[in-house]
Amino acid sequence: MLALTGQRGADVIYDPVGGETFEQSLRCIAPEGRIIPMGFASGEIPSVPANIVLVKNISVLGVYWGYYFGWGRHGVPTSNDARLRRAYDTLFEWARQGKLRPLAHAVLPLREFRQAFQMISSREVIGRVVLRPQE
Repeated sequence: MLALTGQRGADVIYDPVGGETFEQSLRCIAPEGRIIPMGFASGEIPSVPANIVLVKNISVLGVYWGYYFGWGRHGVPTSNDARLRRAYDTLFEWARQGKLRPLAHAVLPLREFRQAFQMISSREVIGRVVLRPQE
């Protein structure tokens, strides 16, 4: 990540994986950046060292997506519905304008799903692997 950002680091890191990925994210977050843990697909729940938060002046913003679907102890938060919808509208508009360009490591036809899973499980993927249905 540092090489991709001219050694500055990323301003925002969305992390649905956790574990070692989260630890790597802490090393390559830019000063005053934000890390958004959204899950723990690795199975390992990381700890956040307060010294890194302090020294880099970063924010760690946890987002439990299930909260917005009523999963867990709490009901669906009605106070955030409009704010969440506006955020999605903004993200989709940025994508239409080309301001957001998620990194796709590979785009493969659906029939090559085994290759896609092999790429992911071997940890050679940076970004996403996209599977497209046959046309």
